[in-house]
This record gives sequence, structure tokens and C-alpha cells, in this order.
Amino acid sequence: MTKKNRPEFEIPPLTASPMSTIDHVYSELKAALMAGEFSPGQPMRLKELAIAFGTSHMPIRESLNRLTGIGVLERTPRRSTRVPTVTIGGLRDLLKVRLMNEKQALIWGAERCAGRKLTQIRDLNNRLDQLDLDRKADIKKYMKLNQTFHFAVYSLSESPVLMGTIEALWLKAGPVLSLRRKGDAMVPGHHNHIEIISCLEEGNGMEAAEALQRDIVEAHDQIFALLEELPAKER
Repeated sequence: MTKKNRPEFEIPPLTASPMSTIDHVYSELKAALMAGEFSPGQPMRLKELAIAFGTSHMPIRESLNRLTGIGVLERTPRRSTRVPTVTIGGLRDLLKVRLMNEKQALIWGAERCAGRKLTQIRDLNNRLDQLDLDRKADIKKYMKLNQTFHFAVYSLSESPVLMGTIEALWLKAGPVLSLRRKGDAMVPGHHNHIEIISCLEEGNGMEAAEALQRDIVEAHDQIFALLEELPAKER
């Protein structure tokens, strides 16, 4: 495949899996959306996705239909599928709901992990530290690793219902987070992570939640600034 024809996004090629092809594609598309692989307003073209997955159009179409059915993607007047565009008002609403749910996950998580060493989560954060974004490191890797860190922290709540809610919110938030990219560079922002971890280990859920809020709000401040600079048709 020539560089010109290669899709801009990157998805692991389809491999042998105990899941059905449709379930595999659906799962990987969700992961890519949450990690900011797709941008607001981006078309979800069957041919490009089929090439990226190394599969036929059918499982791609079914997965896109599922994501459209739960409001993650939308139909255009020409019956194609795209990532929804974003407005400042809509993003502020999404931010408020995210904070309410994600802070609660940390409060519950602190109750369950007080006194434990969160070694694996600290390792995830160390790997984020090692990514030097100012020197054009792998931005996509950074965003995926950041998403993995957050979900590892939220899973400490041991609440499947809350985790399902947070996943639904991240499916809407992930494409918006992609706006933090600036060409080949991105302003990193995970300095609150170490405080989140320490507070969780100490069982201090309220302080962990406050550190999380700073982490999320700081990232969104960058996004709001970028949105205000963009013409409405480019958001």
C-alpha cells in the first residue's frame, strides 16, 4: 500500500481471536475512539477501515451501525458515518458529567485499595514519564497509554455499572481529546497522576478526586483554547 493510500489512523490488523470478527472490530474501534485515534467530524469510511483491519466491509458496517445506535457516531445527510462534531457548550456539558462519574470512581477506589501499593498503575505512569513529547515522540502511544492509566485507576472502584458509564463518556470524549495534538507535537499533561496514585494508596478518595479534576480540567483548558481559535466548520 502506498503512503498516499494508507489511512491516517492506525488500528491493529485483524488476527485470530476467540471473539467473532464483528465483536473484534467493534472492540478495537471503541478502543481507538477512546484513545483519540479519530477526530471530531472525521468520516468513518468503510474502505479505509476495512484496509486497516484487513477484513471485509460487513463487520465494519455492523460495528459502525452499533456505534451509531448508541450515539457515539452519527449519520450524515448522504448516509455515510462520521464522528460527531463538537461545540464548546457540548464539551462543557460532557466535562461536567465526566467529572461527576470519574471522581466517584476514585472515591470508591480509595476505599478498596487503601494501604496497597499500586505498582502496576505506577508503572503505567512511569511509562508516560518516559515519553518525551517535546521531541516528537509517539503522540498516539501517549494518548493510548494515558487512557489505559485512567481506566486502571477507575477499575479500582470495582463497579461494573460505573465503568460502563465512564466508557460511554470516553467514547464521546476521546475524539475531542485528539484536538490536543498540534501537528507533530502535543502539550503533555499528566503531572497530577502521581498525586492521584499516592492519595489512592493512602485511602484518601476526596484528595485523589480533586487531583483527578485538576488533571482533566487542565487538559480541557487546552482544548477550549483551541476550539475558540478554530472556525466553527473546522471543529
